[in-house]
Amino acid sequence: MPSRRIPSLRKHKASGQAVVTLGGRDHYCGPWGSRVAVAEYDRLVGEWLASGRPSHAPRRGGVSIAELILAYAKHCQDYYRPPSREWENIKYALRPLKERYAHVPTTEFGPRALRSLREVWVEAGLARRNVNKRTGMVVRMFRWAVENELVDATVWHSLQAVEGLRAGRSAAKETAPVSPVADADFEATVAAIASPQVRAMLRLIRLTGARPGEICAMRHGDVDQSCSPWAYQPRSHKTAFRGHERVIYIGPKAQQVLEPWLKAAPDAFVFSPAEAAQAVHDQAKVDHRDDDDRERALRNKRAARARDRGGKAKSGRRPGLFYTAARLGHAVGRACVRAGIAHWHPHQLRHAAATELRREIGFEAARVVLGHRSPGVTERYAEADRSAAAAAMGRVG
Repeated sequence: MPSRRIPSLRKHKASGQAVVTLGGRDHYCGPWGSRVAVAEYDRLVGEWLASGRPSHAPRRGGVSIAELILAYAKHCQDYYRPPSREWENIKYALRPLKERYAHVPTTEFGPRALRSLREVWVEAGLARRNVNKRTGMVVRMFRWAVENELVDATVWHSLQAVEGLRAGRSAAKETAPVSPVADADFEATVAAIASPQVRAMLRLIRLTGARPGEICAMRHGDVDQSCSPWAYQPRSHKTAFRGHERVIYIGPKAQQVLEPWLKAAPDAFVFSPAEAAQAVHDQAKVDHRDDDDRERALRNKRAARARDRGGKAKSGRRPGLFYTAARLGHAVGRACVRAGIAHWHPHQLRHAAATELRREIGFEAARVVLGHRSPGVTERYAEADRSAAAAAMGRVG
């Protein structure tokens, strides 16, 4: 952990110079007691503080890749805060870089090394888009290093010369664009899900076009029921760091789905795995009251076996206070298997809602409902209504 103490200016007796040690390196500031020395000291300390109080000075010839990754990790952990998962994605990108180039000086990491690193992801079976994203994350780390004077700008500029992989011109696999989930598949999947909370969450995503994470994090106090339609403003969302406001409108159909789950406490999560587990437990006690003695005997037997092994009986993982998008996706995946249909994920419901919104209320209104700033993003989410074009050409062409 970097030292919180600011090194003081001291006199170097042999030379009569003022000297300060920063990051393990002595800096001579000028004649002891002079204004020049004080001004130089203030400048050096200011730069040292701005760079995060490094405890070691960069080696001659530049820091190593491992040292750069360590410094960048500290920055990312502070910069990318929940609900952002960008730091998790960056870690996956930096892992093979550290494994192969940890002790290589950053000055020796050039375009050829970056292309070699890219081939690691291609051989691992990553899709072309993911390969390009991870390559961009590595280049972005070097840009940060230039900004903080850890790496010479020429290193970063040389890495920028590496072009991204193009469709059909590399060995990286291609993936199909994310498509809306069919209504029939959606209904079959919902019917195969036992949890009423999960069913309600999926229907809300489909009706509102919200991101799965936004529905998972919904609290009672975030839903304004005084307006028509209701307005839900998430406390945190994907583009909050850009200063963007996010409002999710909840129409009459979605209100019917949501209203039974709203709670009196404003900070309570609307959908809670802990409450769902408690409800299942309470219902089981009602349905199997006659079997209480047998269940108690089984618990005692498991505890006795655990004591014989010198351990403790496993109590299982406690359910959380709110659902996560990943957990919601796992529930959908299991339901798809039970229903015997092709796997789909909750984010495809947002694409389905976007396509319907574009058809019913127009492109610009759909962009606002989905919370997109760029029309190009909405274009990717909402599929064009080709049926209308085909019908028109059937009459005209």
